Amino acid sequence: MLVKRHMTAKVITVRPDASLWKAWQLLQTHHIRNLPVTEGRRVVGMLTDRTLRQLMPSSLSMPEELGRFRAWGAHVKVDEVMSRRIFSVTPETPVHEALRIMLDRHVGVTPVIKGSALVGILTTRDLLRALAGVLHAVGLEPKLRPVQRARPPQGRRPREVKIKTRRR
Repeated sequence: MLVKRHMTAKVITVRPDASLWKAWQLLQTHHIRNLPVTEGRRVVGMLTDRTLRQLMPSSLSMPEELGRFRAWGAHVKVDEVMSRRIFSVTPETPVHEALRIMLDRHVGVTPVIKGSALVGILTTRDLLRALAGVLHAVGLEPKLRPVQRARPPQGRRPREVKIKTRRR
């Protein structure tokens, strides 16, 4: 199993000179947690939602504090807070090697680089999909069934899924 078969190829990126506020909006708009920071197609860093959440005031903060963060974030550039330590893989890297790199380095995402260009990212979600494929191939198909919460948050009806496995 190679990384190229399991990576996310359509990657949202941000430039190092973009504002933190713009980066936060990209993460929220696209419902993603990781932004490779690129100059052209070359990866120069990584910005995660975790990094940004550590810089933000609590969601329970007064609106004035959130407004101050927005103003501050509009002036602070991504390259001031991004991680510059990047552990990348190639499309031809075996998935188990990429998994080992991610576990050893305590990262949830790694850029996939071909030559010097970004061609995708490999996330923990991608690895879980690969695992599900392996489980299916060996006859351990996940059986999914919805589970209802006692009280849905804010009028929405959530769907949770429990996974049960069974042998064929």
